Amino acid sequence: MKKQVISALFLMLALAVMAQSPKQTFNRKVVVEQFTTAMCGYCPAGADRISSVIGGSSNYIWIKHHAGFYTDDLTNGIHEALLVFYGGNTSAPAVMLDRTRFDQSRPGPVVSIPNVSDLRTLVGEAKSVETYCKLYTPTIKFNPATRELKGNVSGRFGDVVYDENTRLVVFLVEDSIFMEQHDYYNGVSSNSYAVPYWHMGTVRDTITPLWGESLDVNAADNHSFSYDFSYTIPDDYVVKNCKVVAFVCHHNPNNINDRKIMNGSISDFCDQTLGIGETAFDMSLRLFPNPATDRVVLECDGEIFQVSVFNALGQMVLQNGAIHGNHAELNVEGFVPGLYLVRIATAQGVATRQLVVK
Repeated sequence: MKKQVISALFLMLALAVMAQSPKQTFNRKVVVEQFTTAMCGYCPAGADRISSVIGGSSNYIWIKHHAGFYTDDLTNGIHEALLVFYGGNTSAPAVMLDRTRFDQSRPGPVVSIPNVSDLRTLVGEAKSVETYCKLYTPTIKFNPATRELKGNVSGRFGDVVYDENTRLVVFLVEDSIFMEQHDYYNGVSSNSYAVPYWHMGTVRDTITPLWGESLDVNAADNHSFSYDFSYTIPDDYVVKNCKVVAFVCHHNPNNINDRKIMNGSISDFCDQTLGIGETAFDMSLRLFPNPATDRVVLECDGEIFQVSVFNALGQMVLQNGAIHGNHAELNVEGFVPGLYLVRIATAQGVATRQLVVK
């Protein structure tokens, strides 16, 4: 009898230890969704704050919806439908992180972009949330003759943490859309003031239904899932500037605060090249020092409208808008050493230059 009691106690202890065993977690890529419009004069400053916090880190996926403060030529039904996440009155610039309400004083997960310090705190909180979902980089193939894009998104769950409301969302986003942008934050207060601007990470279309595709999870194979897709890129989209963004989320149609993103991933450019820029113009552009360690000076014969810096993955790590003049300085202190591309938009056109950061 005594041996039976001891055996039962050992069994109970073993079950308790198993119940408390840590779940398998994965690295989280935080999906940063910014609400911005060309009508929003404070949006360039909001983008600068986001850029200063997440930089070119591969741990974040930064996309933009053109809604929240009126609309513009890039606004589509996706952007307007996502305004539901505000839970009430809209504003821009605004942001949500993994569709999660980190600020409990807000009705939904969207918050006005705070100062850099507070934004860094929110981003850090989002990154620290454990995820039990692994999402692989989308694989894509593009047929230039038909403009057909074929791809696959796959992943798996470390533990059984999904249900019928777990969805996969796949967006097509486009970089480098040239359009005017209202700009108040540079000391100009007139509503009519606008500058040429390169709009990055714009969500152009949804490949899955807007609120996602239900997952067919294979429990016998590490709770894996796979989704094949085919999409024809419209003629007015610049293919070399397009990427595929995917994320797994929970979707409660009755509660905007129960639609959290579990993990995200982003593809290379759709034509499988770096695809950063248009043809570079020879405008006697001078970029020095190169290599650089902290600051870079740009000079050219024409007026500079905007300077954008991209890492080797094609991710924008820095953007300065509305420079107005033929001289600009970039702060690259803290950049990961390596090769970068600098895109300079001027009155004469667009030029790209390589920059090495040591």
